Amino acid sequence: MVLSNYGIKSGEINANVQVNAVAHSLQKMLKTEMHFSVCCIRDCAALCQICISSERMKVYQTQHCINWSEMTNEFRQILVAMVLDDFRCVLNPSDVSIAE
Repeated sequence: MVLSNYGIKSGEINANVQVNAVAHSLQKMLKTEMHFSVCCIRDCAALCQICISSERMKVYQTQHCINWSEMTNEFRQILVAMVLDDFRCVLNPSDVSIAE
């Protein structure tokens, strides 16, 4: 079985699969020819059990399906920084501050 070659039991996933799924999904969404997707944010957060503040989710919801190219450069940079901040514990676990 192919999954056993990767240390994955049938019907389960491991942290590596979660990280790769989130990284691939966010990378695709963040491409400039794409649009912002609150569904992607929600699904990735649910997969990795990340709690995103309601204030940020409200901002994300207002940007749903808006093309990155239609946003100002400054706002696009802010939005990307917020997303990367929300998922930093998954995408770069060694960079998470314990004091938070």
